[in-house]
Amino acid sequence: MGYKIVRAILDFFFFIVFRLHVEGRENVPEKGAIIVAPNHKSYWDPPMIGVAFKTRIVHFMAKEELFKNPVFGWVIRQLGTFPVRRGVTDRAAIRQAVKVLKDGYPLGIFAEGTRIRREGLGKFHSGMASLALMTGTPILPVAIVGSMHMPKWSAHPAVLIGKPIPVKKEKATKEKIEALNELVKKEILTMAEEYKARFQKH
Repeated sequence: MGYKIVRAILDFFFFIVFRLHVEGRENVPEKGAIIVAPNHKSYWDPPMIGVAFKTRIVHFMAKEELFKNPVFGWVIRQLGTFPVRRGVTDRAAIRQAVKVLKDGYPLGIFAEGTRIRREGLGKFHSGMASLALMTGTPILPVAIVGSMHMPKWSAHPAVLIGKPIPVKKEKATKEKIEALNELVKKEILTMAEEYKARFQKH
């Protein structure tokens, strides 16, 4: 019941009030584990991804500080988000993430690890790529555009979903992690830049 109520409210909020634009829903696998890897601009990003994916619940790893606000914490929990402690190896969060994937659900990870309040992408941390390599889970690159300016009415947010990137299960070496991070980063940047170029023409 909680999920349906939250989902209905967020659908209205994002699609009607802020006119959220979504591209690439056809790239979301109908079933099976996948790591959803978006860039991170705003606290609005996890729920915005949640409504963009429609039929599948994305279980996001989010910093534990977000759960200290009782209202916002309750909302994102209804969307499958769970807390992770930053700056330490949070083994409980890692176990939860692996369980999500083993159970065949989408797992959301912000590879930058924090909000980047400027244009472009920040440095990708190792967690997303390491988990993908360790479990052999494909990565779904997602570009978020405009959320940095919310809740301004002129924000025009967009969620752009790329094609899944296959990942072979193997040891997560530094070289493998860096190569995978660069591949995901390139896909996100390309989608964002192409969308902005099209948007500016209108």
